[in-house]
Amino acid sequence: MASPRIRTIIINTEQPQHLVMFWSSFLGVDIKEDDPGSGIVWLQPDTDGGVNLGFQRVHAKLGHHTETHLDISVGGLDHAQRRIEELGGKLVQRNTLDSGFEWRVCADPDGNEFCIFTDH
Repeated sequence: MASPRIRTIIINTEQPQHLVMFWSSFLGVDIKEDDPGSGIVWLQPDTDGGVNLGFQRVHAKLGHHTETHLDISVGGLDHAQRRIEELGGKLVQRNTLDSGFEWRVCADPDGNEFCIFTDH
């Protein structure tokens, strides 16, 4: 029996087309063929068997803040932050541990928070 695996992450939004453009541009991945009947716009996974990211149209978001968020590895924090801001997102908070590890909390144009960090 196969182990459980995360295959899909869905982000609720009132404007999926607007939000999918932000994430497609920031992550550098293509948008899958839109299926208007599903109410979900999908991004192509960046690797075979990768996690599917979908943007589901809802009439009203459940709430502004959620305890679940994405952590995204980037090549450089300053460059990634500038790109996020160019695409309509924003910096929420900078964080640094005593060890020197730094990450930044950002938000997409809908206010969904996510973190960026470097692997090195």
